[in-house]
Amino acid sequence: MKKIICIFSLLFFIIFTQTGCIQKEIIDDVNIILASGYDLEENGKLKGTILVPVYQKQQPVKSEILEDEAVLTRDLLTNLQRKSSDPLVYGKLQVAIFGEDLAKEGFSNLLDALQRDASVGSRVYLAVGKKSASEILKGEYGIRGTAVYLSNLIKHNIESRDLSRENLHLFLYNLYDKGKDAYLPILALSGKDELEITGVALFNEDKMVGEISNEKMIFFKLLTDQYMEGTYTLNLKDGSMVSVKSITSSKKIKMKTKEEVSFSIKLEGHIREYTGEKITPEVIKEIETEFKKSVETECLALIEQFKALNIDPTGIGDEASHTFRSFDMKKWKEHYQDIKANINAEITINESGVIE
Repeated sequence: MKKIICIFSLLFFIIFTQTGCIQKEIIDDVNIILASGYDLEENGKLKGTILVPVYQKQQPVKSEILEDEAVLTRDLLTNLQRKSSDPLVYGKLQVAIFGEDLAKEGFSNLLDALQRDASVGSRVYLAVGKKSASEILKGEYGIRGTAVYLSNLIKHNIESRDLSRENLHLFLYNLYDKGKDAYLPILALSGKDELEITGVALFNEDKMVGEISNEKMIFFKLLTDQYMEGTYTLNLKDGSMVSVKSITSSKKIKMKTKEEVSFSIKLEGHIREYTGEKITPEVIKEIETEFKKSVETECLALIEQFKALNIDPTGIGDEASHTFRSFDMKKWKEHYQDIKANINAEITINESGVIE
């Protein structure tokens, strides 16, 4: 009995002392950063922009915007703290945007600061802001606040449109993977308080070296991700047009030799809209054939673009390192631009909908 009492006393002491070490933060006593942006100024300094939500009774959420400049990354938050009425915390950060000039210069220091902060989640969305991240964050979008709008915009386009999956965790994984290169969506202002995803930024290490236009994003996703939903419009030989919605897709990369790689892409979809008279089995066959040609041609063109930029967002190098024994990544990269790529697409239209 005495032993049991002693054990309970010891456990109580440990729990009491450990809980006393936890730093508590009351939500009403801190300013929670929901979105952050970073730009490279002409004077060489780094400009940081953060959004803090301001909740008002029966009114849309407003954002308090704080900005400052610093030479060093770690000085930014210190300078911003001086402008905040309450301590700034990153616990609910949803999206971080990097200005285009900064993305081309490289932002590994900022990424290092984010990943070392234990309060920053790995699922934070990252994006490149066309021209300026600050201008994007200063816009007023939707009724739930700018940060929520930006987060939902990226999430929606990943889950049901043409944007490949990305977040802080995936970007860092691709960044440090020797056999693959990273990419991020590009956000741009299309009007006053209007925002859109205009393409995908391509990276060599942490530097942006190129981009893919909005029209090519579907093919980029077929090469880099599992395609779930999205639409593509085809022009048929008789002048009619058809809109095909993808249901699902899959891809396989196979190294035939160290000098040749093969991509096998399978895509299932159904017809959403057709401008011709009637959808017949012959029309469906033509749609499958034309879509196959488009996928193979456009995907091959993208791979040639990657080779010209000496980047590998599709992960060919990663696949090669798992295929061949005693694989020398450094030596392989020297000959990466000479590799031959083959694309084999299998398109199945399994539904024509009520328009038939």
